[in-house]
Amino acid sequence: MNNRDSINNSDMRMKRGLTMLQSNGKSIKENEDGSFSVPSQTQTSVVYEVRLFDTIWVCTCPDFETREIEACKHIHCVKFWIAANTYLQDKPKPKVFAKDARTCKRCASIRVIHYGRSAAGKQTFFCKHCNYRFIEDTMLKKVRFTPELITLTLDLYFSGLSLRKIARNVNDHFDIQVDFTTIYNWIKRYIPRISQYVNSLVPQLSDTWHADELFIKMHGGKTYKGKTNLAFLWNVMDRKTRFLLASKVSVARDIDGAVEAFKEAVKNANGQNPKEIHTDALRAYREGISQNFKEVDHVAKCGINKPHASNNRVERLNATIRERTKVVRAWKKHKTPLAEGQRIQYNFVKPHLALEGQTPAQRAGIEIKARDKWAELLKRANLNKR
Repeated sequence: MNNRDSINNSDMRMKRGLTMLQSNGKSIKENEDGSFSVPSQTQTSVVYEVRLFDTIWVCTCPDFETREIEACKHIHCVKFWIAANTYLQDKPKPKVFAKDARTCKRCASIRVIHYGRSAAGKQTFFCKHCNYRFIEDTMLKKVRFTPELITLTLDLYFSGLSLRKIARNVNDHFDIQVDFTTIYNWIKRYIPRISQYVNSLVPQLSDTWHADELFIKMHGGKTYKGKTNLAFLWNVMDRKTRFLLASKVSVARDIDGAVEAFKEAVKNANGQNPKEIHTDALRAYREGISQNFKEVDHVAKCGINKPHASNNRVERLNATIRERTKVVRAWKKHKTPLAEGQRIQYNFVKPHLALEGQTPAQRAGIEIKARDKWAELLKRANLNKR
C-alpha cells in the first residue's frame, strides 16, 4: 500500500468516526479507568474499548488489532466526542500509562492479542508487530503451571484427596498433564512459604489453651504399644477461636515433644500468653508448660467426659486430623510440611460449624477476603517475601 492509499484510508476512517458520533454519540461512555466504550455499528451486542496510553491510542476492534493503522473509526469517534463535550476537558482524567498495557516481551509493542493457552493452562499472547509468541507473567516466576492450579491441588490434598487422585482429576477434567510427584513438590515448596507469612500474623486469642497429642504413621518411626512405624503430632489450640497455634511432629511421646510444641505455640501467638492450659494426664505436659511459661494454671487430667476439666475442643480437632491421616499410608519424614499444611487448611480455609461458618482465623480477627483462600495466602506470602 502506497502513502496515498494510506492517507485516503485514514481520511475514510476519520469520516466514519464523525458519522458514528453524529448518529450514535449518546451511546459512547467514559469509564472510571479513563477508557471509552464505543458500541459497534454492525453488531448491537458488541462494545469496543478505546484507551489512551501516553500519546498512543488503541482500540479492541478487529480493524485496529489486525491492521497496522494509527487510528480506527472508533478512535476518531472518541476524539470527536471529547472535542464536542468541552466540559470533559475541565475534568481531571485518570492517568493511564503504557506500562499498564499488555506489551510484547521482545519489542515492547502494545499490538498484542490473546493467542490461546499453553499445555499447562497459562494464557498465551502473540505480538503482531514482531510475530513473537509468549506466555503471561504470573506471581510465581519460572513456574510452568498457573498459581491457580497449584493452589487448587493444595486445597484438594489437605481436604482429603490423595496425590494420585488429584493428578488424575486434573488430567481428566482440565486436560493438563501433571504428575502426582509434582504436586508433592509443590507442597514442599509452597507450604513453608505460606507458613512463614501466616505465622507473622497476630491472632486475637483468649486466655485458655488446649493441648493434646495423637499418633500418626511414619516411615522409620518408633514402636509404641505393639504398633510399629509411629510418630506423634502435638496440637495446641486456643479455646475461644479454635485457632490452631501449633501442630508439631515428634519422634517420641516424651518431654522433648511437649516442650517443642508449646515453644511453637508461643512463637505463633506473637506475645500473647494464656492464663490456663488444659491437657490430659501425660506427665510430659507439666515439663513442657514449665519450660515455656512463667505463670500459668495447668489443668491436667482433662478428657471428653469430664465437664470440670473438658478438653473436647482439641479432641474434636484430633478427629478431623485422623480423617486425613488414617487414609495415608505413612508420612515420609518427621520434618514434613504436611503437618503445617493441615494447620493452615484448618485455620484459614476450612469453615467450622461451631464457629457459625467462620474459619478460626476469622474468629481470631484475621480476615482473608477471597473465595480461593489458598491462592490469596500464596499471593500474600509471595509479596511478603520480596
